[in-house]
Formats: sequence, structure tokens, C-alpha cells
Amino acid sequence: MVVAYDGADFHGFARNPGVLTVAGALEETLAVVLRHEVSITGAGRTDRGVHSRGQVVSFDADADFFDPVAVQRAVNRMLRPSVAVRAVSATEPTFSARLSCVGRSYRYHILNDEVADPLLRHMVWHVRDPLDLRAMNAACDQIIGTHDFSAFCKRNKSRPSESMVRTVERAEWSTNANLVRFDIRSRSFAHQMVRSLVGMMVETGRGRRRAVDLGDVLRSLDRQRVGSPAPPQGLVFVTAHY
Repeated sequence: MVVAYDGADFHGFARNPGVLTVAGALEETLAVVLRHEVSITGAGRTDRGVHSRGQVVSFDADADFFDPVAVQRAVNRMLRPSVAVRAVSATEPTFSARLSCVGRSYRYHILNDEVADPLLRHMVWHVRDPLDLRAMNAACDQIIGTHDFSAFCKRNKSRPSESMVRTVERAEWSTNANLVRFDIRSRSFAHQMVRSLVGMMVETGRGRRRAVDLGDVLRSLDRQRVGSPAPPQGLVFVTAHY
């Protein structure tokens, strides 16, 4: 299934007992629709408040109760308006939304204006200071390619030795009037990597850091040299690539 969701209502994507998550809501709903327990695998995990337009999930279903059109309609009816299943299809048994994925694209939105827009408060980071996109794109040049992103990641305490080496294929800032957008693609991302990069690039755009500083911090592998990550509501999981 390809799933879009408004992350404001959820405590992230991954199932977490006792709180509402996207995966938990999908599993409970699919269990009702398909008449058996369902365990889903997602192409990526999103934090609390982060949205998606193209999350891909895979799961096993009993063929006797599986009709793609009926499943899509039923799940959309039960989980609207926060969740929308955009497509449902049968695939090979070996397919995994996570393991078969060869790339993930994220997008971050900033409202760069003196005055906030209440109607966009769950979808953008409101930044009042003027932003220099040329400097921010120069900072992007520092992360293209394969690097150790330890300085920009929050490590999982249960996996302290996990590698933070990632390959960034695309990173670019663009603007349409006062809406500023950051697009980034990699095979995979570490926890808080995109938001941490955005946070430092916005500091560059404000003139508080130089573009080359991002490269220096990247090579230092020192998390303490990076400020707070950008807030979650501006981030969208756009597409999983296969």
C-alpha cells in the first residue's frame, strides 16, 4: 500500500504500545478489514509530527479476503481524515517495503515570512529571518556523496555501534514566494538526520554560519557541534523508490 498521513495526530509511524501510531492504526484497521491479524513493514520510520505522501507498507494477507479496491475503500473510510491509502496492489511474496527499497526522498517546508500562517502551522516551520538560499545550497554541496553523518544523527541506544554512513544523492533548496522547500534523497536516513541538516542549513541561511561550516561539522563526527534539529511538522516523507 502507498499511504499518506498527517503526522500531527500520531506519535510517529512505528508501532508503540499505549500511544496512537500510524503503523498501529493501520494494523488494527487491516485486521478488521481482512479478518485476521496483520503485521506491516514500512519503507521508512517517521517521528512524531512528521507527515507522508508516499509511505509504502507491505504485509501478508489471506487471498480469500483480499480485494485491493475494497481494502483501499474500507481503510480510507475508517481512518479518514488523517490517513489516506493512495494505492493497493498484490506483489511478489519476497517483496518488502523496507528491504526492497533502493531510495527514499524527503521534503522539508519553511514559511519564510514575518507573519505566521495559522492554517499552515502543522505543515511548515515558520522562520521570520530572511534566508539566503544561495548559501543554503552551497551548504548542500558539503553533504552530496557518501559520508559518516554521526554529527547529524540521534543514535539508537539499543544499537550504539550502528553505522551512520549514508550516501546522499540529491540535496537542494528552492523557493516559491515565501514558501521555501528542501528536497533530499538517499538510500536510507538515520534518526533525525534530515531535521538536523535542515536546522544547521537554516542557520547558514540566516548568516549565523558559513556554508563550509557544515562540512567541518560533518567531518568532526561531533553531535555536540550541531544545534537543535528543525521542528518535525515541516518534514514529509515524499517517496519510496523501488
